[in-house]
Amino acid sequence: MNCVFPPRCPVCGELRIPWESSTCPECAGKLRFVKSPVCLCCGREMSDETKEYCGRCEEHRMSFVRNFAVWQYDKRMKRSIADFKYKGRKEYADFYIQHMKQCFGKQLLRYGVSMLIPVPISNKRRRYRGFNQAEVLAEGLAKELGLSVGTLVQRVRNTAPQSGLSPKERKENLTASLAWNEREAKRLGTLPETVALVDDIFTTGATMEACTEVLRSHGISSVYGICVCIGNE
Repeated sequence: MNCVFPPRCPVCGELRIPWESSTCPECAGKLRFVKSPVCLCCGREMSDETKEYCGRCEEHRMSFVRNFAVWQYDKRMKRSIADFKYKGRKEYADFYIQHMKQCFGKQLLRYGVSMLIPVPISNKRRRYRGFNQAEVLAEGLAKELGLSVGTLVQRVRNTAPQSGLSPKERKENLTASLAWNEREAKRLGTLPETVALVDDIFTTGATMEACTEVLRSHGISSVYGICVCIGNE
């Protein structure tokens, strides 16, 4: 199969040689992993190791307990995520999932996370892309960690793209667009106490915060987050 459909590097999209490697030689070692010190809330990398929280979280603490991010959202990961979401490179998810597991799998289990919840997208965007990237990540990571997946948060109306909006505009954009999925809650029967939201990119945190508010308002005690990439402070 590799001869007929040679695997491509999940970062730059070029042919991956040798096939057994996770990336091509050009990209190997060039990805910017999030390094300590990080904000104990949003997971953003910080320059001041004497602080526990970044400027944004000091000014406005989020409702979720803590978010974990694997890589910095630089130009390499921006291209990778764009190809994953918009150019049919669904196979890139395996690369992301393995690193999410290696970096934060043990932490999620130690904190008592029993269910992963993908951040929802609108039906319009699902039809355009063919899938919800957060669901693909959540399902793959859940399989690796032995957890369940629940779609307890749903989109009830389309919203404008979040990119390019200020934090205030992002929050307004999300108002009334997310809701509790009562049908999924009935299917599950017993609700978990501790969950983790899964997404591809964390920017201002407005989407994860809005999802957290929905979950906590319906009895979920603790909400964590895990994502592939995160923007700078």
